[in-house]
Amino acid sequence: MDRDALNETFRDIAASKEWQLRRASATPLSPQHGPVTQDNDSSVSADDLVTSSGGSRDLLVRVLRVLSALGFVEETGESQWIGNNVTAVMCRPEAQAAHIHKWDNCNGTMIKMTDYLRAVGHQTPTDPANGPFQHAFNTDKSAFEYWIEHPEIAANFNTFMRGKRASRPSWAEWWPVSDLLRPGEFVNNTVLLVDVGGGQGHDTQIFRDRFPKQGRVILEDLPAVVQDLNELNGDIEIVQYNFFTPQVIKGARIYFFGMIFHDWSDEFCLKILAQTVPAMRKRYSKLLIDDAFLPVQGCPAILGALDLAMMAMHAGKERTQRQWRELLAQAGLKINKFWPYETGSATGIIEAELA
Repeated sequence: MDRDALNETFRDIAASKEWQLRRASATPLSPQHGPVTQDNDSSVSADDLVTSSGGSRDLLVRVLRVLSALGFVEETGESQWIGNNVTAVMCRPEAQAAHIHKWDNCNGTMIKMTDYLRAVGHQTPTDPANGPFQHAFNTDKSAFEYWIEHPEIAANFNTFMRGKRASRPSWAEWWPVSDLLRPGEFVNNTVLLVDVGGGQGHDTQIFRDRFPKQGRVILEDLPAVVQDLNELNGDIEIVQYNFFTPQVIKGARIYFFGMIFHDWSDEFCLKILAQTVPAMRKRYSKLLIDDAFLPVQGCPAILGALDLAMMAMHAGKERTQRQWRELLAQAGLKINKFWPYETGSATGIIEAELA
């Protein structure tokens, strides 16, 4: 059975009536909200799953043996299982999209990483169009260009990103935006926020809901991402924009980059910043970056692994605070403060402005 057929089997299992979860509410996963709650009253047998999914009993038992050992479901008896909180999360399209993306694109690149590094003399890749991803998928396109040319991959990636952004509080819910709001300033054509490369606008919408009627709020991304977007608040402006071209919105109070720069090497980050910095007003515009700032010692495994994933797929990188300061200084910016999502966190908002 090939990967697509196996994924279909998994989706059928997740969607079958025995695995439907009666959740208490549709709250997103985040440190504030805690785990998703659910109410399952009885176990389901392998025979039940065969009936509902059409899959082989032998295959289902063997797969669920591993899934139960990993905690995706609970084993209640011989060939008997019941759903748990992890099951509830895995039934969400966003979680399924994350696993498909990481399996196909991240792992698909990682398994060829040794060959690539040997071929280049174990040097760090920096070119997004000539790195491990291109070696693994036999393409001269960057990962993003390659995905756009394959609509099913792009659609899955957008679903994954929507879930990734929704899995924690938006920066707009805790960062002190109010400190930037001068009475009577944000009227008419004054731009409060430009969400650069903001995807399908999850953070943009939360920002606008939190600060209604406070100047213009603009979402920017590539045409393939935003051209059919129609789910946002009517006064959020959508601009088709490539951040490697000059920023068309001048003098905004906030230019926000959410999980953008870790996709790119320093060389390409500087190219992006070179398009944004000229649009900023000195002692007025803020550049806010939502990203990781790795500790120089005792880095959490998940962030270290993310750094390798960014290197593999995009020739990108996660950065330490010192690396962030050095990078932004080269672009003519100074960092005012690193704002962690919570005390001790190595992810958060990097606040910068013109030097």
